Amino acid sequence: MSKLFRIAIDGPGASGKSTTAKLLAKRLGFGYIDTGAMFRAVTLKCQQNHIDPSDIVNKDKVTEIARSAKIRFPTFGEVELDGQNISELIRNSNITRNISLVASNSAVREILANQQRRMAKGEIPGAISTGFEKHGKLVKGVVMDGRDIGTVILPDAELKVFIEADVRIRAQRRFEELKKRQGDALTETVEDVERDLEARDLADRTRKIAPLVKADDAVVLDTSHLTVEDQVAAIEKMVLERI
Repeated sequence: MSKLFRIAIDGPGASGKSTTAKLLAKRLGFGYIDTGAMFRAVTLKCQQNHIDPSDIVNKDKVTEIARSAKIRFPTFGEVELDGQNISELIRNSNITRNISLVASNSAVREILANQQRRMAKGEIPGAISTGFEKHGKLVKGVVMDGRDIGTVILPDAELKVFIEADVRIRAQRRFEELKKRQGDALTETVEDVERDLEARDLADRTRKIAPLVKADDAVVLDTSHLTVEDQVAAIEKMVLERI
C-alpha cells in the first residue's frame, strides 16, 4: 500500500459519484479531487477564449488552454480556475454538452492525468487532508472520482469502486440539480437531460482514449435506490475493511 490510502470512484454522469466522493472524503478526513470538474474547467476556459474544441484546427489551442489552466480545489465542493471560483459556472448544460470534445483530446487527458497523479501523491498543497486514526495509526488518503480513475489514473489504488444507476434516475437527479441552480430560467425537461446523459454515456464508453469501463478489481455499487448516506456508508465500510 502507498503511504496514502487512495480511493478511485468511477461511473457515468449523474450516478452520484461526485456527491458521494465529496462526503466520503469529508467523513474520512481525506483530500478530494473531482477530475470531471477539471475537464469542465478546461471546457469553460475554451468557451471564454472563443475556442471551439470540435474544430481540429484548434486542437493545439485546446491543449495549450489545458496546460495553462491553474485548477485548484480550495475547499470541498469548490473549484477554482486561474484564481476564480467556477463551481457553478461549470455545471450548466452547455458545458455538459461540450465536455466530451475536450475529454477526447489525448494531449489534454495526459496533461490533466499528470496533475491528478501529483494530487494523489500529495505533491500539490491542499489535496491531502487530516485523515483519521485506526489502531493507533493515522490514516491519510485521497478520494478521486471520474471515468478512468481505476483504469488509467490510479490503477494501483487501494480501493476502486464503480458506481452505476439507471439512466432515468440519473436524469431526474441531474434535472433537480439544474432546477435548484437555475430556477425558473431552466428551459430543459427531464427528457432533454436524459438524452444528454445517453449521448455522454455513448461518447465516454466508445472513445478510443481512456473509455469509461469498470476496472477488473473494482467493486460495483448500484445507487439507483440508495440514499447518499447509504452510498457513503457502503464505501466507508469497504475502506475500513481494507485497513
